[in-house]
Amino acid sequence: MMDVSHLLVQSIIVPLLFSPIIFALGKALKRNIGWITLLPLLYSASCLLIPSYLIYIHGESLLASYRWAPLLGSDFALLLDGISAPVALTIVILAAIICVYSISYMEERALGAYFALYLLFVSGMLGTVLSANLAAFFIFFELMLIASWLLIAIWGGSERERAALKYFVYTEAGALLLLAGIALTYAATGTLNILEISSKAAGLSTSTIVLIVSLMFVGFLVKMAIFPFHTWLPDAYTQAPMPITAIFSAMTGIGGYAAIRILYTGFPQLLKAWHFGITLTVLAVITMIYGGYMALAQGELKRLLAYSSMSQMGYLLLGVASQSIIGALGALLIYTAHGFAKAILFMASGLFSKNLGSDKLDELGGLAGKMQLTSITFMVGFLSLMGFPPLLGFWGELFVFAGSVYTALSGSIDILRFLLTMVAILMAILTAGYGLWTIKRILFGEPSERVEAAKAEPMLMIIPMLISAILIAVLGIHPSLLTKLLAALSLSSA
Repeated sequence: MMDVSHLLVQSIIVPLLFSPIIFALGKALKRNIGWITLLPLLYSASCLLIPSYLIYIHGESLLASYRWAPLLGSDFALLLDGISAPVALTIVILAAIICVYSISYMEERALGAYFALYLLFVSGMLGTVLSANLAAFFIFFELMLIASWLLIAIWGGSERERAALKYFVYTEAGALLLLAGIALTYAATGTLNILEISSKAAGLSTSTIVLIVSLMFVGFLVKMAIFPFHTWLPDAYTQAPMPITAIFSAMTGIGGYAAIRILYTGFPQLLKAWHFGITLTVLAVITMIYGGYMALAQGELKRLLAYSSMSQMGYLLLGVASQSIIGALGALLIYTAHGFAKAILFMASGLFSKNLGSDKLDELGGLAGKMQLTSITFMVGFLSLMGFPPLLGFWGELFVFAGSVYTALSGSIDILRFLLTMVAILMAILTAGYGLWTIKRILFGEPSERVEAAKAEPMLMIIPMLISAILIAVLGIHPSLLTKLLAALSLSSA
């Protein structure tokens, strides 16, 4: 189905067009500029919700194509289907929610520039997810990187310059390898259209395909902070302003979405390459374990959540590495569940820092008796990460593990993959461990001095957390709202 109403390009362009307007009006409107920023985000959400509903009902994808650079071998194309729709909707809904949170959280310092960059950041994420042309994909990928780097470098914490530089160096190095993979794809197939690559790469040797995909995957693994490309994440997450950290989980997971799109749509030949899948599985399991153990060792909530995000990216990569439709569906469910859950938890950390003056675990305690709404949403966020039914995170983990086990046991039994999957399932106890430990220390026990002196919860900070918690619960109780969309993955990979 062609996008005759140009909804997809509008969802990306409208925030871009509003960005300079927001910058110009920021000084005059001060904090109220956040409400103006919310308008293009809501408009983008409406542009994506309408066609996503049609995809849900009829199972058809929406494609937009525009002439742009003939030398690049294909048109500028945007695609909304069962794979990209849940990811794009997660991004734009989170962006709107966190925009409201920013209004209350951010200090009145260059808010026009902050919200202008925020819109560029969101446009970059949406463009990356919706692009069906690898050249456009890379352009939006770079826009996302530059905007997020500036947000850390200007509005971050006391060590923001060092964290921003480290973040930029790592992710730009990954981006350059991604660009090399894109260039090799064009040289080998003569096209940059992701939907055409599969047929045009049919005659390529396996070694050529492995080289191309490996180069691109290193870029994705850096963005996902997969071990050993992970060291940028704790510093960037800790030093970024809290609203940006809250949406970083959606940005980090885009590497996982891109891996699914490239592998399952562009180069499905590699779905049968054992060494490729096992290598990714090993990296996924190491990341899960390392991130979980490091989370247990943290004394500050924000840094604990940063390592937790790393561990969750291991779950997502395990779904990609399963080389099965079930596992890939689980990875996309993990993306959405993790995005909303981590948004809740990082926003809660920001509320603690703002309202109590600290997010150190030793200085919190007994919050359940003083900040009831915050405590409820905080618990929902962690329970979803732990895979507690019927929250959305449960379905993501179930599909990921089931997909990996299915691949291990289908045909000839793959002992190594099966053992790695069993280790991953057992190590999921780590997530439950640091989750329950954190809930106990923060919500229960005798209230600390800081908690006793706590002010009333700011509603502009609570409402975004409540909306996220409701979405996690509703999508968990009725997961077919997502799985019916994601069924398109099996059709595109058939």
